[in-house]
Amino acid sequence: MKIEDFENAIHALGVNGLEITEVRYSATNGGEVQGVYGKIGELTFLWWDANGRGFRFDINPNQESCTVVSHPEYLNYVRDDDFDLKFD
Repeated sequence: MKIEDFENAIHALGVNGLEITEVRYSATNGGEVQGVYGKIGELTFLWWDANGRGFRFDINPNQESCTVVSHPEYLNYVRDDDFDLKFD
């Protein structure tokens, strides 16, 4: 899939406050998307794999070691099919 396909499918989810933060793609494979990162607010992080399957990570604001996330690719995401993308 191309970047535009992912952007359209993510916007079609209709989730208020959902922001795409990073797109990873393969320059050697015709620009095919490898993964897309996003977030809702400051506590919910999302990741979509190359097939559009959704994954989620929620930060517990009461946890003392909670800091600013600068590398979302290292979070321990769990599968969340509520965020699966549907491509036209």
